Amino acid sequence: MMGAKISLEDAFNQKEAYRTLLKLCKIGPRVSGTDAETRTVLLIEDYMRNAGLSSIHILGQEHQYYDAKKATIGLPTDSDLVDGVPCWMSVSTPSGGIKSESLYVGSYEMVENLNPKKVWNKIILAILDDSVKEAITAWGKLYGMNPAGVVFLDLSRDTAPRTFVNKTLTPFFSRTPSIVVAAKSVRSIHTQMFGTTLKLVVEGSTGSGVVQSIHGKLNGKKIDTVLICAHHDTYSLSSGATDNAAGVAIMLEIARILAQQDTNLSYQFVSFGGEELGMKGSWAYVSEVDLKDVKLCINLDSIGELPGMLLALAAGSDEMIGWLSNIASKNEYPARCRRTAISGGDNKVFAANGISTIHLASHGTTTGKVSHSSIDDASLLTPFTIGEMGKFAISIIEGLENSKAIPFNLEIPADLVRAAKQKIIDTRRTL
Repeated sequence: MMGAKISLEDAFNQKEAYRTLLKLCKIGPRVSGTDAETRTVLLIEDYMRNAGLSSIHILGQEHQYYDAKKATIGLPTDSDLVDGVPCWMSVSTPSGGIKSESLYVGSYEMVENLNPKKVWNKIILAILDDSVKEAITAWGKLYGMNPAGVVFLDLSRDTAPRTFVNKTLTPFFSRTPSIVVAAKSVRSIHTQMFGTTLKLVVEGSTGSGVVQSIHGKLNGKKIDTVLICAHHDTYSLSSGATDNAAGVAIMLEIARILAQQDTNLSYQFVSFGGEELGMKGSWAYVSEVDLKDVKLCINLDSIGELPGMLLALAAGSDEMIGWLSNIASKNEYPARCRRTAISGGDNKVFAANGISTIHLASHGTTTGKVSHSSIDDASLLTPFTIGEMGKFAISIIEGLENSKAIPFNLEIPADLVRAAKQKIIDTRRTL
């Protein structure tokens, strides 16, 4: 049992955690492999040392990154251009952009019937669909017709289009300027998408760097270890407040609190790089770090602004799900537990390696609507939101600490391990 019981009302300093979030967001986009990621890791290292963690260590692996700067589409004479995001590894246009006739082709199902002569050297606009294999095959055929550029229209988001990342199409992106825009934003030029000359601008650069993850330890009375993690990397153009500066800020505040306690269990705190690259950082971590004492992984990722609901998305035994559901039912802010191994990011890597996991996220007003976009900034969150998620996390940790041993069966069911492995395979197939 802990030397002094954690006070959920007083221990978690939501204002301090929010200040940490602001510092992370001020760095700007934290693309894995860039100098911005290095600055981020050094900031996190400073927090870990001030908290009193031991064995602080940075893991790195070489990586080629893409740092997007700008993407626009519109009429050559119009100063009110539509902003978008470059596709992953998209080649840049000349500084003044490219100007060419446009052709709107609709969805991927219509590519089969296109006349290559009509596509050649035109700016093609198409509805983005990256969810099925047939769509990727169709886009490959489209690029094979040698368009001047490609603009994908994202129907799922009104103001924050998502970056299109696909390993199969990267060779095409790297020779043909390609962007994604919100479909709603091109309504003003919709009638000009059938032959009118448009101007496409793409700015981005590739480079070689190192994906960095940093971890620190807190030794307790027992060697049984709970790993608490979050990821600090973002896509280009995004300061990543909800995804995932909030998760890192909460993790660091939890580290500060627990370092002041005489804990029963031991803890590892990890901030991963490369989560947006198919969990590259956490895959390297499980390969290089001895995890024999790690009994549970708690991952903080995707913290949406409230009102909404706090979520504990858990991959573990029925006993663990029941224990966690009981804690959620007693939480002051509405919270619920759900059995799943395919939600989240880095937690899936641990589930795939046979370690029970809890992914803490919030179903809030910004969840899933702003991630991977330029509007995911600190203004979307408040200290209250950070505090409610932090207190929920601490209530789970307090439940673990106030038990003589971890109070549930730690064996993760085989179906959840398989689900996590398949989800990772599916993700890596596109990256």
